[in-house]
Amino acid sequence: MFVYRRPSAIFSRQFSLISCRNPATRTMPHPFIREENQSPDYDPKKYYPARVGETISRRYRILSKLGWDANSTVWLSKDVTRWAWQSNRYVTLKITNCGKEEQRSARGEAEISGYISEMKSSHQGRAYIRLIKETFTIHGPQGEHLCLVYEPLREPLWLLGKHLGSNGVPPAVLKPFLKSILQGLDFLHSECHIIHTDLKSDNFLIGFEHPSVLDDYARQQESDPAPCKDDSGRPVFQSRPDFGYLRKGVGLVQISDFSAAVSGGVSVSHNHDIQPQPFCAPEVLLKSKWTYSADIWNLGAVLWELLADDTLFDGLDPQSNKYSREVHMAQMIRLLGPPPPQLLQRADQDVHNQLFSNQGEFKFPHLIPSEEFNFPNLTPFLDGEDKTLFLRFVERMLRWEPGERATARELYDDPWLDFRA
Repeated sequence: MFVYRRPSAIFSRQFSLISCRNPATRTMPHPFIREENQSPDYDPKKYYPARVGETISRRYRILSKLGWDANSTVWLSKDVTRWAWQSNRYVTLKITNCGKEEQRSARGEAEISGYISEMKSSHQGRAYIRLIKETFTIHGPQGEHLCLVYEPLREPLWLLGKHLGSNGVPPAVLKPFLKSILQGLDFLHSECHIIHTDLKSDNFLIGFEHPSVLDDYARQQESDPAPCKDDSGRPVFQSRPDFGYLRKGVGLVQISDFSAAVSGGVSVSHNHDIQPQPFCAPEVLLKSKWTYSADIWNLGAVLWELLADDTLFDGLDPQSNKYSREVHMAQMIRLLGPPPPQLLQRADQDVHNQLFSNQGEFKFPHLIPSEEFNFPNLTPFLDGEDKTLFLRFVERMLRWEPGERATARELYDDPWLDFRA
């Protein structure tokens, strides 16, 4: 949904600070702040000028900024309409930009969330889907902003590894979460007929282990609010998504961010670009038709990020160090062998001609990695029977032909998920 700053992504830049709230924000001499104003497409006129301490829609008082993306900012807020004898209620408030495209995307997410909410289903996977609780519109200097309200969640699943002192989530910890994710995907695919299209580690969020974590965090933010910088008359706050150490256990994992989700009905056909580049399914790269199984490939590829904070297919050209569709396809060919002719026949003609000859031969054989680029070598974070079962598990997901991939329901009972090393 929004940007969490991994340590490697942070860079230093000095900003002068201004008072961004009443009472005045405590200033710091040379803070390192990298927020939405550093995006190449940043337009301050589109973002709502939210301020810590501001009450939105006479109900939600902003406590801190949790993150941002190209189309919105996200804030932890407190419901001020609660009676004195009631426990505190906090929400995650996503304030979308006022541009037409941003509003269209947000309304699309709200429609999908509303559709899922209204479904009468006893499917266990429903518990693992993050839904919008409320929507409303506020007015900014340049137009209307749609606000989406969610129950707050702690952090993305990949951060569990950092809490546990490892570069990835340990397999024994990850496996139960994966089973929950597969249940959620099966619910989306089999009952909701929805394709998520954007499965990445930032979109698997875990809940709070205890309400006191939120209460303590809120008190800390109120006593020591985040610094901010004036940017063309708009306050840009430093994000504070860290809720501290894990006290005991964790909450449920939920699949989040349905801003790019689409219907997967029988009569619906898709071939537009989807998915983060490293996780693109072959049919997406080839601009062929895709369906639910694109999510399965996506999940299989993201396992390397979850388990080892690494990437299976980076698609990086060694010369330019930039993403290349040709390199991405070459990496797939090394791991899976040549793509089947029937898949190439369904590809977009221009993309096919760019990558393959009329006889189906890959035009860039020099880009195919050496034989050392293989699944066992790319999985050094596992060993023994655990590794063997894992590779069989991902082999059911990472297949050229979309129809040959296992479904989420079939993967739920895979032996690797129940194996304890």
